[in-house]
Amino acid sequence: MQSSNISAKQPKDFRAGVAQSNRRPNTKPGTLTEAKREQSEEVKKYLPSILASQEKLREAKARAVIFSQPIVSHKDKSIIYPRTINVAQGQAGSFKSRVCELICSTLLWITGSPVKLEVFTASKEKPITICYVDTERNLTEQLPYALQSIQTKAGFKIDEHPPGFDYISLMAVPRKERFNALREYLDYVRGKYQTHIFIVLDVLTDCCQDFNRTDDSLELIDFLNLTINEFDVTFLCIIHENPGSAKARGHLGTELNNKASSVMQIGYEQDASGKDTDLIRVKFLKCRNTRKHEPFYLKYCDDFKGLVLADDAEVNKLSEQRKAKAMPSEVAEKIEKYLSEKPMKASDLIQILTKDFDASERTIEERLKEIIDGDTGFHIDAKPCRLEKVKEGRTVFYSLKPRE
Repeated sequence: MQSSNISAKQPKDFRAGVAQSNRRPNTKPGTLTEAKREQSEEVKKYLPSILASQEKLREAKARAVIFSQPIVSHKDKSIIYPRTINVAQGQAGSFKSRVCELICSTLLWITGSPVKLEVFTASKEKPITICYVDTERNLTEQLPYALQSIQTKAGFKIDEHPPGFDYISLMAVPRKERFNALREYLDYVRGKYQTHIFIVLDVLTDCCQDFNRTDDSLELIDFLNLTINEFDVTFLCIIHENPGSAKARGHLGTELNNKASSVMQIGYEQDASGKDTDLIRVKFLKCRNTRKHEPFYLKYCDDFKGLVLADDAEVNKLSEQRKAKAMPSEVAEKIEKYLSEKPMKASDLIQILTKDFDASERTIEERLKEIIDGDTGFHIDAKPCRLEKVKEGRTVFYSLKPRE
């Protein structure tokens, strides 16, 4: 009775729909239902490209793999390889853009130029075009000055227009349209230049509508990934860190670090009292093609009007001061090294750290507690982690656990 009343109250089309859904599909053995037919069409839509990539893999697998040489290095450390996504992250005002501009100058540098660049070296195996995409600086002074700095350090005059140097600003493009504008520009430069293209995105978070939304972030990251696989392109993405944190901003920052081949963290080094110094540390959070490099240090030079390598004596002096005080940040660097692969007994870790810092066990235990209580950030393959102290039976362990 209840069922009949409900049926009587329903619209006619609803009842018809129910009746239709209760019928058995009018199909014969071996035929496709409508749902299966649609699924089959979807398979046909992607299968050709999947099989084409499979054939490429078969051909590549059948011959010796010759790895690409790095296009940017620091001394003997390979930093950026062709057809990869790379990241420079740091707090606001930490000279991220200056470091990336120096990389651009090195790639653009004229052989034999009287201007000497000592921080980075660039491969000259094949021509490279630099495409600098800016989203933050004004078009009257800030961006023109940065572009002048790039080309004068490369050996050009400010009124010259180097053929391998392209640049745009997305400031005038509404944020919600910048992703599409970026795609249009990259299509344009791929048609304009028949060289390897080195693209700097400064800053990446301004190239998508909402860097905290999963769909917006993944759309941009997938686009970068697709581009490096289909075209002769390399990306250097500049991104801010969250204030007071070592994490790149938003969901976009998380996904970017997962997909990147190289992640550099750039920021001021602190002295033994925790105050910023003039030294700028370039720390490697991720190096997919090599083992993780040791950090190196830069300093702003008024004569050069840019960044140069910091004096070894100054770096060593600061390092000894920090080491003598066993600063939490110094201890954290050692912890990241010792616990990167597996947990360690508390007694073993404390013993090693007391030797590293010539400190008492009590001091090291206090530092470990400060690191845990302060929720200090660590990075294992650019993935954020935290230090945890866990007791298993009678044994205490320290380990680095991924953040949820």
